[in-house]
Amino acid sequence: MRIFAAARSRVSSAAGAILLLVVSLTSSWGGEAPPAANPLWRKMVMIGASVSAGFTVNEPLGGTNTIQLRLSRHVDAALVATHPPVLNLASAFFFLQPEASGRAQMTRALKEEPSVLLGVDFLFWFCYGQGTNDLERLLRFDQGLKLLEPVTCPLVLGDLPDVSSSVNKMLRPDQIPSPAALAAANAKLKLWVKDRPHVRLLPLSDLVAVAMRNGAYSIHGVNLPAGRTRSLLQDDNLHPSAVGSAVIALTIFDVLRQQYNFDEAEVRWNPTAIVEGVLASGQLVPVAPGQPSAPAAGRP
Repeated sequence: MRIFAAARSRVSSAAGAILLLVVSLTSSWGGEAPPAANPLWRKMVMIGASVSAGFTVNEPLGGTNTIQLRLSRHVDAALVATHPPVLNLASAFFFLQPEASGRAQMTRALKEEPSVLLGVDFLFWFCYGQGTNDLERLLRFDQGLKLLEPVTCPLVLGDLPDVSSSVNKMLRPDQIPSPAALAAANAKLKLWVKDRPHVRLLPLSDLVAVAMRNGAYSIHGVNLPAGRTRSLLQDDNLHPSAVGSAVIALTIFDVLRQQYNFDEAEVRWNPTAIVEGVLASGQLVPVAPGQPSAPAAGRP
């Protein structure tokens, strides 16, 4: 455990200096992109932290399985319609410098002129992480929202889940906002979204809460029964498993369809089939309950 923590410390100290390089290297397009069958899918761009970038405690420094857990791969596998691959600008190092990381990602994303911008966990570290009091966290959250103001294309944002159960697994106690701060940030987000019809809110908080209590969850006619949803999260109680990423991908399309009403046949509404599609593109070792969790290292 001490070896793991030491390695994370060295990575953290170096990551700030190479942040822009990481974003550049991990977001390149591979091969000739096919034209989109629907203009909405012309160029989907993803921003955010490690939920979007992919993370497993078995590969704290990244690796083959981490790449396969990238949320963009599940979005690509879910979308049956012809489309270019999602451009994933998310970084697992986002937690080190949320303001700088967010600004860098937004600058690149806007230059890409996306048809859809996906930011499921973009706002997470603008409330979680550093903060000595609630006011400080909420002011930083306002900065995150301000970075998103120039976006005019369809934008999907996740709200802030309660992941206090990840304390001493992935997060330190001082990185967790108070319940009042968390509620206030989510209220700010809902109010911000209300005045922006191009922004769709993904209820990440509901999904995490259901998974933590192992309750039932439904998405576009797909019913996950009680007793089967704990597997949507890895053992760190913070990052989604492969099937969890598939469900998040489907939730993205579900909230988009409520506004843009595209043909439901354009999406593969089957989490198992989505995971199989990701598996077919490369080997993935499942992250199963019971695997050892990382010590408090302070990151999604």
